[in-house]
Amino acid sequence: MTHSSTVPLGPASHHFVEQYPDLVYAQFRDGQLLPGGQQLHFDFLKPRSSTPTPLVVFIKGGGFRNVHRTRYLPALVPLAERGIAVASVEYRTSNLARFPAPVDDVREALRYLRSHAAQFNLDPTAVALWGNSAGATIATITGASAPDEAEPVRAVASWYGIHDPLRSPEFREPGSPLLTALGPVDQWFTPSDHIRSDSPPTFLLHGTADTTVPVEQSISLAKTLTEQGVPHELMLVDGGHHDFSEMCTRTDALRRTYDFLQQHLR
Repeated sequence: MTHSSTVPLGPASHHFVEQYPDLVYAQFRDGQLLPGGQQLHFDFLKPRSSTPTPLVVFIKGGGFRNVHRTRYLPALVPLAERGIAVASVEYRTSNLARFPAPVDDVREALRYLRSHAAQFNLDPTAVALWGNSAGATIATITGASAPDEAEPVRAVASWYGIHDPLRSPEFREPGSPLLTALGPVDQWFTPSDHIRSDSPPTFLLHGTADTTVPVEQSISLAKTLTEQGVPHELMLVDGGHHDFSEMCTRTDALRRTYDFLQQHLR
């Protein structure tokens, strides 16, 4: 038995999202930005829109040793469905270049995306950063230094990042990825080294049971943001761990992050 029906064409419930994987934003050779060398890639989620869209640049963590930029793309699609483009970018890891090379790479990605805003249908004045773990460190420092750029970053979302490494003695232990990434301890940074009064509004997320990056890292950054008068939210998850999937499925952190970014991008 066959049934048929006719339904009305209603208003769109969300933006349709197109995915463009493995795009190139930079090529390096011998530490310089030149054609023909190592490529740096990004994956792009593009909302279908008749007007330019805001952009969130996502920076995945990995202890500064790996990136795997595509891994969390499914969690980012709902943000693109809200009409916000997403670029998940890779950066040079600690086996290739010492910090702040990843910050330089994300800055280059921002310049590339803004200079190609027309092709990507982006609003170059409405850009935010979001990272987790090492990516949160990169996002926070990049966003705080962005007022030096022609267009400042509008907001930063930082999930369990390393923001005050001198405060946590375990980072000085032999084998710590920070020793490889940051170099000698006397070259390490504190929040006050990059946070200032015109730094972008910041959303902080951290689990109280995080044994990879202690929760004191985000608490210390929140203190500096308060001292500088920077608007921010600090979301502490009681018993939460260093786990992106846990934060996405056992808390409302994903929705709150989306809301925070959308609020400051609109």
